[in-house]
Amino acid sequence: MASRRSLLLILLLAFLLVGTTLALAISQWGEEAPVKPTIPSPSPTVVAQQTPLASPSPPPEPTATVTPLPTPTLEVVITIEATPTPWRLELVDLPPIALPDWLRPAADNGLGIHFLAQPHYSEEELDFQIARMVSLRMKWALVIYGDEIQLRKAAIKFRDAGITVVWRRMARPFKPIYDLDRDVQILQEVGMPPYMQLYNEPSLPAEWGEREIDQELFLNNLLKAAAQVYNAGGYVGLQFVDERWLVAALQEMKARGGEAIFGRMFFVPHPYGLNHPPSYTEDCNAVLGFLCFAEVFEQEIGFVPPMIAGEGGWKYRASDDPRFSIVDDQLHAQYHRELFEWFRTGVLSDGQPLPDYLFAFCPWLLSDKMDDSAWFDSFAGDHTLTIEAVKSIPTFQRKFSWD
Repeated sequence: MASRRSLLLILLLAFLLVGTTLALAISQWGEEAPVKPTIPSPSPTVVAQQTPLASPSPPPEPTATVTPLPTPTLEVVITIEATPTPWRLELVDLPPIALPDWLRPAADNGLGIHFLAQPHYSEEELDFQIARMVSLRMKWALVIYGDEIQLRKAAIKFRDAGITVVWRRMARPFKPIYDLDRDVQILQEVGMPPYMQLYNEPSLPAEWGEREIDQELFLNNLLKAAAQVYNAGGYVGLQFVDERWLVAALQEMKARGGEAIFGRMFFVPHPYGLNHPPSYTEDCNAVLGFLCFAEVFEQEIGFVPPMIAGEGGWKYRASDDPRFSIVDDQLHAQYHRELFEWFRTGVLSDGQPLPDYLFAFCPWLLSDKMDDSAWFDSFAGDHTLTIEAVKSIPTFQRKFSWD
């Protein structure tokens, strides 16, 4: 019985010890809890107050700490590209050629013709066709060639016939032309003036085939070709049927530092008369249409370079303007004779003086079986009246203002 009382006493003492320990722990925990400071309201009078002791706060419940995800940063990079400077033409230093000093044929009369439409020909065909030109007393020609072999072969024969030629390598406006310096050297070796036409009617869709017309691409090709010819000592020939394209080409040359080319440059107009008479001046669709391009040169570079019409005249049976007659055999002959008379009389069909810069006129076309405008050999027959009308012009030598 005594042992049972002792056990109960021990348990009671243990319970009291545990309770006292828990009470003390709870009291210490409440004293460590933070107390928010009291911020007095602003007042002009400060009153001393006794701050009561803070009551112990209940223990805070544990909370999970949330770590925020990093916010993605959008980095925007702005690159400003400078406007590229046009590449500059690299040109040698050559003197400009004054108008009286350009090379022309002996006994020059300004009469000429576009030779053939194809760029390749045999020696026999060259001899045969050149003989026809000599019978017409022609001193100029526009000749297309395909390569340096054709060029050398033809140049020797035209030289021996006393005919000065504007040479045009067959090329499309979207393709670069290479080795033009070699071609100029060939002409210099055989003793022919290096008149080199670069490209042909580049503004027309027919020259681009299935491609879109790309003026920027063409101008890039043109200027590189012009530099080749110029640096080799040749004459740079431009050809356009649209005045706006001529303006663009001249301005591009200036932008790339190519003004030196202007002093050794000539122009190849294609003044077709449609069915307009030789005196027609209502617009540029006339054999006097070269005057429209002369105005462009005056505005852009301050002078008019030599001009040699490489196509033009009147196509057979032309009927474009209903106000005027169809160009039949009679008018074809009459109109072309009047055109060539400019160079003998020194007067254009509209009464203006023949300008010194118009060196020659080479109408379309000497010979072609498939073109009824060809003077010889076409399916429509030879234009005999035209041939005889030109032969009937008296022999003469063209006079310039400096003669």
